[in-house]
Amino acid sequence: MDFITAEKGAQPTLSETEPPHHHLPPTSTSSPLLTYDQLPSWHQDSPLIHTSYRPISYSIPLSLRSCFHLHNETLSIHTHSLPFLLCLFFTAFIFYLLPKHYPSASRADKAVFSLWFALSATCLGLSAGYHTLMNHSQRVASVWLRLDFVGIVLMILGDFASGIYVAFYCEGRERWGYWGMILALALLCVVVLLHPKFQGPRWRIFRVGLFVGTACSGFAPIVNAIVIFGWREVVRGTGMPWYLGEGGLLVVAATVYAMRIPERWRPGKYDLVGHSHQIFHVLVVVATGMHLVGLLTAYDYEYHHPRCGSR
Repeated sequence: MDFITAEKGAQPTLSETEPPHHHLPPTSTSSPLLTYDQLPSWHQDSPLIHTSYRPISYSIPLSLRSCFHLHNETLSIHTHSLPFLLCLFFTAFIFYLLPKHYPSASRADKAVFSLWFALSATCLGLSAGYHTLMNHSQRVASVWLRLDFVGIVLMILGDFASGIYVAFYCEGRERWGYWGMILALALLCVVVLLHPKFQGPRWRIFRVGLFVGTACSGFAPIVNAIVIFGWREVVRGTGMPWYLGEGGLLVVAATVYAMRIPERWRPGKYDLVGHSHQIFHVLVVVATGMHLVGLLTAYDYEYHHPRCGSR
């Protein structure tokens, strides 16, 4: 979020140069961990996390090997790397698993579920990659920060597209219309994230407005579904209660992240375990699971109560 608002002065940008000591040899993974004050300014993020920072590595292998050492990014890495592997597994095997429970599942059904797992895996993988490589160098951290946010956009795209598919299973016009809307918004978000023109404080309000607008666009298909099917049918047959729970949990996650809870109350106490970014990651994974339950609930209802022909 700080990348979107561009208010955190310590966040690296592609236009900035490496620190003066960038020609030093790579730091060993066995090197002592650093305190916040020992970090270069571009790598300083939260002064509430006092210790357990990895040295700047300038080496991809060293940064990768640091995944297996204990530091203040270890849990941030693995709270998303492990779900990434799980989503990657289901991306491939959903074509086998879905027909076992739903023999008449169409190719489109299997493709939508596989795409959702693939986009979720991409988001989680890019997040884990960013937290792994953020200590490499200023430039690498900046590139991966952008990729991290692109991953979030892709997960939003996957959530919307899959939810719209099961909610408007028989309504092709509505389904394609909302798919076009979210695809256009997602592409615009990616352009804003990656294009240098839209960086800096001048475009801050535009960036925030675009991401808030993209998130709020999810209310349009919900209202439309209520108009078409009625409240009771929407509750039973679209997975909406799970999606609302998912949204509420993401609001809690964003609040924890933005307010830096709980380390704001006891700075330095949660450096290794329990700081806000770790909690944020866990809540995002739980919210992703809730979305999957909503999808399966809606698909199961449509499968056993078909509105557009028998199975």
